[in-house]
Amino acid sequence: MVGGDFIKNKRIIILCLIAVVVLSLFIYYDYYSYKKSHFQIYLYQTNDAPNLNYKTKSKHFKINTTIEIGKNTNTKTNGLDSTGNIQKTQDSNEFTPLNYTIRVENISKGKLNNIKIVAFLDKGLEPYIISGLVYFGTPIQQRIDLNAPNTKKKDNCIDVSRSAWLPNLSQIDADERQKILDSIKKPIKLIIKWDGGEEDLLLQNFDIKMY
Repeated sequence: MVGGDFIKNKRIIILCLIAVVVLSLFIYYDYYSYKKSHFQIYLYQTNDAPNLNYKTKSKHFKINTTIEIGKNTNTKTNGLDSTGNIQKTQDSNEFTPLNYTIRVENISKGKLNNIKIVAFLDKGLEPYIISGLVYFGTPIQQRIDLNAPNTKKKDNCIDVSRSAWLPNLSQIDADERQKILDSIKKPIKLIIKWDGGEEDLLLQNFDIKMY
């Protein structure tokens, strides 16, 4: 009897341990899913662009990039550079606004579903952008579909934008200012993913406007 009770108790303990492990896995999975959906803003969360085979020509998209230096806007900056009183930052002489707009237009023959876009600026800007973050893109939770250009629906393009802040370029020495301008002119790495496809692009032709 004693031996039988021992074996029975051992089985109960093992079953309890298995139940605890399974429950822990469910809790971890639920927490991981929650964290991924609520805290991961973009496709990548790093200043280091992945090492991919970036190409200068796209098969699916027409890309137009506009960079504005020194233009104040009344729109809010994105969450990466919101540091409290945005209006006070705009009105301050301590900073120079830096605005990016990347227009991605679907020129392929078919609809592209669930588009995700992330852009990586030159890492030379990292010490100068107030937030220190040199990537931006579409929110990972947002579903974006781009129609073919010849369909009745005209939503075949999307603008991906970023507003950031630099030190006032007129108040820093010429060498430092030139470093910033040289970094702004360097290629942007753009990753576009959609259901069933991906393109990794190197953007080099910019429309740069200084105010």
